[in-house]
Amino acid sequence: MPTTAHIDKQSCLSSGRCAEAAPDAFGADADHLGEVLPGAGNLPVERLLEIARRCPGLAIALRDGSGREIDLEG
Repeated sequence: MPTTAHIDKQSCLSSGRCAEAAPDAFGADADHLGEVLPGAGNLPVERLLEIARRCPGLAIALRDGSGREIDLEG
């Protein structure tokens, strides 16, 4: 099972950095908050980590194939 991304809508600052970095993987919903798109599953975990770490609201969480949250600091 691949790495999955999730966006905490309460933490999202609507900066658009995720969508700029990977427009096939991230977008914005009707409220202009970050949204994970199906293309996120095609990105390597290293790229997802890079994007999540650059999120100013720290709103992007990643989970490994077994559902465990990936530590963005490590």
